[in-house]
Amino acid sequence: MWEVNIRVLSPRVVVTGIGLIAGNGNNKDEFFENCCNGVSGLKKCSLFDASIFSTEYVGQIEEEFPYLTELPSDKERIQLIIEKCLVEMMKDSNLTKEYISKLGNKAYLSFATSLGNNGKIMKYMESKLKGKLEPEWLIQIPSLLPWIKDFIGIEGGCYTTTTACAASTTSVGIALDLIKSKKASLVVVGGADPLSEFSCYGFNSLRALTKSVCKPFDEERDGINIGEGGAFLVLESLESAKERNAKIYAEILGYGINNDAYHITSPDPKGEGAFLSMNMAIADSNKELESIDYINVHGTGTVLNDKMELRAIQNLFQDTNKKVLVSSTKSLIGHCLAAAGVIELAVTILSIHKGICIKNINLYNEMNGYKNIELLKENKNIKIRTALSNNFAFAGNTASILVGSYCE
Repeated sequence: MWEVNIRVLSPRVVVTGIGLIAGNGNNKDEFFENCCNGVSGLKKCSLFDASIFSTEYVGQIEEEFPYLTELPSDKERIQLIIEKCLVEMMKDSNLTKEYISKLGNKAYLSFATSLGNNGKIMKYMESKLKGKLEPEWLIQIPSLLPWIKDFIGIEGGCYTTTTACAASTTSVGIALDLIKSKKASLVVVGGADPLSEFSCYGFNSLRALTKSVCKPFDEERDGINIGEGGAFLVLESLESAKERNAKIYAEILGYGINNDAYHITSPDPKGEGAFLSMNMAIADSNKELESIDYINVHGTGTVLNDKMELRAIQNLFQDTNKKVLVSSTKSLIGHCLAAAGVIELAVTILSIHKGICIKNINLYNEMNGYKNIELLKENKNIKIRTALSNNFAFAGNTASILVGSYCE
């Protein structure tokens, strides 16, 4: 009896627009060009005093944000990041607010953040410590999602995912489900996180920050740099994209999410959760394992994470003759927390679209012993059939997206 993956019979989901900002680029084209050229976005922090942390280097955005009349006078940095991404995404996809509004409940928003309006939390705590409690800051904290929704004309459902550093990867999975199930024909999916003392204090207390700059998959790796940024993608059914003659970057083929419940902060050294999420993404897509040419990995540059992730990938490919290409975007822009997944998925999509896999930087003495893995030290021009984008998080959260080149 034939086994049929019913997802194969559901609508195909394609990517038709990208908006992005990160430490080494103020738009998607500048960002990807700098990634290809190995231009790092890591620099000494100028937003707050970072001298008390083990490193002062962060993936800080250099954009001089213009005053935006659409934003309140007490605008948050995260709103500026999001607005920059949304404006670029709308232009890139040739969408208008009016067009999205006309889709009614067929247009959804799937968003991810770990910090959200953390500036308002800071202001609330400062007022409390000064003995002048200002509770209005608390009221404004959950205002981010309605603002995004209104800014681009979304009238369908809205979701926020907060599974730490796997959040925006999971948000893409939610978007895929919405379109595959025909609840939506178009989903705007994205994530954003600003630089924050909160994050730096937290990772510093865990001794997870590097002493200089992060070196994913190097034998001398010693931790992460905190980054900031955001990315938004337009996902829509192939039918919807064709109806409006949209440019298609790539096709979202499948996703997997999992929780190994190993530890609140440490990854499972066996990489079982990571292995499962990758395997689930492949099964969801009905694609062959050997069609995967490239993996944009989580690759934080910590001792435990990098070892775990390479072990999981090796276990995935060990029964094949495949040597899969692997690189980490975090070597270039730092760890953008909940926004990391969608930024790195955008890298993967652009790699497929342009036919180039970006290299790792700061990789001098690579980890070895993984016969099915090639850690890229130089860019590689290649026609990518399918690629994985991985993101893993505290509390055992793992998420993987399988994306492929679009063909009729």
